[in-house]
Amino acid sequence: MARLLFPTLFCLLISIATYGQNLTIKCITISRVITKIKNNVHEKSENEGPRADFKLEFENNTDSTITLDSSHSKFMLLFRYNGLDYKRKVLSLFLESFNEMKEVHIKPNEKYPVEFGIRLLSGTSLVKEKQSKSDYYDYSQEILKTLPTLKIQYMDPDLRITSNKTENIDIEDYIYTPKKPIK
Repeated sequence: MARLLFPTLFCLLISIATYGQNLTIKCITISRVITKIKNNVHEKSENEGPRADFKLEFENNTDSTITLDSSHSKFMLLFRYNGLDYKRKVLSLFLESFNEMKEVHIKPNEKYPVEFGIRLLSGTSLVKEKQSKSDYYDYSQEILKTLPTLKIQYMDPDLRITSNKTENIDIEDYIYTPKKPIK
């Protein structure tokens, strides 16, 4: 009897985990992890930390249509750094195309993509102070520690879904150098 109990519970947990609504981070593209200042060329946002472009996918694994109330929804960025939990709202202007629709209906066994870009650490205590003498801002340690814990949470009045996995992370322009504007 005990030999059958564990496999039965395991199968039940697996079926529950794959049934329902899933939110998957298909890809995170990270850029500007290090910003180097050369020839005294500065940018307004040079110390705001790395940029992250997200490609998400909602998946409906139920036998009925689910409705995302996009006009009353919000996305939250959740991560952990040095034992502290961080939670920040993704501003609606970054989700303009998603928020333009009042509702999104996802039929059974269908998927729905959402994309947005954000300064990953902006608005947190992890952003480094802007220094006029600084010749670089390096967020390598912060990125290496936060990425494994990073999740996206979707919330509307009737639904709350937290991402269950990240499939891919790309690095683009790891070291960024501001350039003089062309006149």
